Amino acid sequence: MMQTSLQGLAGLQVSRLIVGEFRDSDKLQDFERGLLTGLCQVQMEEFVLICFREFEDDTDTLFNCIGNVSTVRLVDLGLEEISQVPARSKVKQLECKKCSFEDVPALKLSLFKELRVLRITKNKRLKNFSQNFEGLPDLEVIDLSENRLTFSGCCSPQFQNCPNLKHLNLSFNSNIRLTGDFANVKNLLYLDLQHTTLFGPGSYPVFLSLQKLIYLDISHTKTEVKSQCTFCGLNSLQVLKMAGNSFEGNKLAGNFKNLSH
Repeated sequence: MMQTSLQGLAGLQVSRLIVGEFRDSDKLQDFERGLLTGLCQVQMEEFVLICFREFEDDTDTLFNCIGNVSTVRLVDLGLEEISQVPARSKVKQLECKKCSFEDVPALKLSLFKELRVLRITKNKRLKNFSQNFEGLPDLEVIDLSENRLTFSGCCSPQFQNCPNLKHLNLSFNSNIRLTGDFANVKNLLYLDLQHTTLFGPGSYPVFLSLQKLIYLDISHTKTEVKSQCTFCGLNSLQVLKMAGNSFEGNKLAGNFKNLSH
């Protein structure tokens, strides 16, 4: 019935189309292959798919008819993997909220070559970040907050050839180890790490290469500032949030002396 209804939309131009259920208790049983084929003849600016429990073979047809939509939101889905991405996809904003990923699907997502904003949030099963994003020249915003990520080597290796990344949100995750290597993301303006246990900051200047950064939030990250050069290199910093952390001796005053603002 849903497939027939969607086919009846052929030829229409819509700003936003929402398919699914709005209440989790009414979550549709499954998503069958080819369900969205009727949308190939519909021009949309935004597409929202909400509340599906299971996906047949992780549905490699999901993006077949929505690859030219500017904004795609996948909400509260039993989606474990990103479907096959069509060539020359036009998706610029993609949100995956409350899905069932166990690893950040960076390789598949890197096929969205025009992607500017990516949000993967509130995924209770998302713990791993073993894949790397590659070749996304237009990508400016990545929000990976409110998951359960635990990974090390943050943050340059994870973002290969993403030179315009300006906003990175890794807040409300589990454990992240910062190495001080931000070479691939040196143009960052906003970095949010609050309420994520961090390893690295406080002992040595891990933020040294982020000279364009204007906003840094490391509140409640269990950071113990032992070095007077913890924030060295942050020459453009305008906002620093660090509530809930500890400072050794006179290191607080020493760190503020090293900030230019």
